[in-house]
Amino acid sequence: MHFFVKKVAEAIRREGLLALGERCVVAVSGGPDSMALLHALAQLASNLGISLVVAHVDHGLRPLEAEAEARLVREAAQGLGLACCECGRVEVALCAREQGLSREHAARNLRYEFLAEVAARHRGTKIAVAHTADDQAEEILLRLIRGTGRAGLTGMARMRDGLVVRPLLGIAKEEILGYLAEENIPYCLDSSNLQRIYLRNRIRLDLLPYLQAHFNPNIGNSLRETAEILQGEEELLAGMAGQAYAEVVVEEGGEPGGLTIQVADFLSQPLAIRRRILESACWRMDCRPSFRQIAQLLSLIETGAEGAGLHLARGLRVVKAEGRVCFRYPQGRQAVRGNLSEPGGEGSFFQELSGPGECLLEPLGVTVILRFLDALPNGWEAQGPKIIFCDADKICFPLVVRSFREGDRFHPLGAPGSKKVGDFFTDQKIPVAQRTRIPILADQEGIVAILGVRPDQRAAIGPSARRILVVSLHPRATGENGFTEKAIHGK
Repeated sequence: MHFFVKKVAEAIRREGLLALGERCVVAVSGGPDSMALLHALAQLASNLGISLVVAHVDHGLRPLEAEAEARLVREAAQGLGLACCECGRVEVALCAREQGLSREHAARNLRYEFLAEVAARHRGTKIAVAHTADDQAEEILLRLIRGTGRAGLTGMARMRDGLVVRPLLGIAKEEILGYLAEENIPYCLDSSNLQRIYLRNRIRLDLLPYLQAHFNPNIGNSLRETAEILQGEEELLAGMAGQAYAEVVVEEGGEPGGLTIQVADFLSQPLAIRRRILESACWRMDCRPSFRQIAQLLSLIETGAEGAGLHLARGLRVVKAEGRVCFRYPQGRQAVRGNLSEPGGEGSFFQELSGPGECLLEPLGVTVILRFLDALPNGWEAQGPKIIFCDADKICFPLVVRSFREGDRFHPLGAPGSKKVGDFFTDQKIPVAQRTRIPILADQEGIVAILGVRPDQRAAIGPSARRILVVSLHPRATGENGFTEKAIHGK
C-alpha cells in the first residue's frame, strides 16, 4: 500500500471520519486532489467496511473542458469497480445573477446541494471532499482578508455537521501530485484555477508565493498550526458560550417564535462571551449578523435607552425594555414597512430586494430597478444622480429600500468622511417634510446609497471592480405625493 494511502487511512481512523457500514459520496471534479481521494478511498473501502458513490458536477462555466472531466471521472469509477457514478450539471452563472452572489459563492452552494441530493438518493451518510493542507492555508488567508472572528480563523473542519468529511486536509499538494505520478493516475487541470479574477486564485498564485519568498518559507505550515491551536481554543469558548447562553437567554416556542435576553445577567459575562451570545441569538432567529450588527446590539444592550431598538433583516426587531432585550418578528418573517418605534407610521416604507430586478415603492410612486453589468457604459459618470453605479462585490444581498431614520449615517461619495444623513440633507437644502420620501438603499453593512442623491463611498467604483450594480429610479408620476425633483433639490 502506498504511503499516501496509508496516511489517508490514518487520518480517517484518527478523526473518526468514516465508520463501518457507512456509504460515502465522493465528490470528484477530475482534478488531481479529487482523483487522488477517489483512488485512495477505493483502495481502503474493503478494509474500512464502507461503500462508495461517485458524484461529479459540471458548473456550466467551462464547456470545452467539462466533457473531458466527466468522461475521466466515469472511466475512473468504472476502472475501480464502482457501479454508482452520478454526473450532474448546475447553472452557476444564472444562480449568481439571480441571487446577487459571486460565481464562487454560487458554485459552492449549488455543488453542495447536488452532493446532498446524491447522498439522499443513495442513502449516503457521508460526503467526502478533497480539500488539502494547501487549501486550508488559502482558506485561512481568504477569511482573514475578508474579515472573520476566531471561529473563522480555525479554517475548514475535518468533519462538518457530521456529514462532510475532508480526509486530505492534513496532506500537502506536493505529496498528492507525487502519489498520482508514481501510480500513473490521470487527472484534468481546471483552467479557471489560473484566472486572477477570483480572490482565492490571487491568494494561491500571488499572495502565498510572495509571503513564502519574502517573509516565511513555511507560511503554509504556520497558518495550519495556528488554525489547529485556535480550533482547540474555539471548542473551549464555544462550550462556555453555550452555557452562558442557556443562563441568560429565554427562547419562546411557536412560530415565528422569539427570545429574550436578561440584561443584567448578560452584562455580567465577558465581552467575548457576550458577542457569541448575540451571534447565537441572531442565528436562532434566522438572521446572519454582520460585525457591525453585533456591535450595534452590544451598544443597544449596554447603553441603549428604555424602549430603544434595532430593525434587522426581514422584519426582525430587537427592543430593550424593563431590563430585557427581546428579539421578535412582530409581523412575521417578511419585509415590513415602517420604522421600529412607529410600526406602519405614515410616510415610512421598507422593502427587501433579494436580487436584481424591479421594485415598486407604492408610497412614492417610484420603481427602483437593479441590474448587473460586466463593464461600465461610456459616459457613466455624467448620467446624473437618478442612476447610481456601484461595485457589486462590495455589496451583500439582500438589500432593502427604506425611508430615512433619525441617526442614519453614511459616507457621501467624494466626501472626506462620514456624516449624519440628516445633516447631509440640511447641506443639500432638502426640506424636513420631504426627507422621509427619499429612498435609502442599504445592506447589512449599512447604507449603500441615498437614491437619486448620492451613493456611499463604500460602494464606489474602483479600478479592480469586476461587476457593476446599476440602481436607477423611474418615477411613475410627478406631484407632491410622488418622488420628484422637488424632494431631491428642495425647490
